Amino acid sequence: MVTTTAANTEDLVPVQSRISWGAIIAGSVLAISLYFLLALLGGAMGLSVSDKVDQQTLGVGAAIYAIVVTAVCLFIGGYIASQLTTGENKLEGGLYGIFVWASVFGILLALMTSGVRLGLTAMLGASTAGKVVAENSKQVDWEASARQAGVPQERIEEWKQKAKDAPATARQAVEDPQNQQAAANAATRMTWYTFFGVWISMMAAAAGGYIGSGPTFQLLGVTVGRAPANRSPIIVH
Repeated sequence: MVTTTAANTEDLVPVQSRISWGAIIAGSVLAISLYFLLALLGGAMGLSVSDKVDQQTLGVGAAIYAIVVTAVCLFIGGYIASQLTTGENKLEGGLYGIFVWASVFGILLALMTSGVRLGLTAMLGASTAGKVVAENSKQVDWEASARQAGVPQERIEEWKQKAKDAPATARQAVEDPQNQQAAANAATRMTWYTFFGVWISMMAAAAGGYIGSGPTFQLLGVTVGRAPANRSPIIVH
């Protein structure tokens, strides 16, 4: 006599989280590594063409390149994280991509707050000190060169006075209401560009997880009973 008994999921699988943090961390690490690699590539290309294009074009190209690279890296990270899990559906795959996106930004924030910025500040400080020394040396050199060229001392003093007045002139330009309004408008545009860039990167990570999701895991009934002598027990999916 053959009997059929339905296997309930709650009788076989314990109630626990199905999220795989190992897969999320793996996708995040891969995304960050690819980002740094492609960022170095972009820096090398920018230095190679810096003398052939104007600064505005170079800045716009760098911004577009950064957004595209970030989106591609997070797409790959979300795809890998979803591929390393088992049994998730499409919605869960998209959520894995978003978790990768959040983990990447969390890791970057942790790096910035753990001393990386301090190291960069120290490097910039050393560079600034060297620049000041070089400028002082250049000042002595140009004065001597001007005297050798027959430039009157009065003219040299006039040039030096204009150089001293340059900070005050720059301060007046900064305090100009029109310049302040232009700076505010530029800051507003930059904030919106940053928002859309981050949003695009999140969507790219979610798309990678959605596309990389595997077949949905389903646990259905199992046929239990005496099988024919020449057959094995049949498992119904």
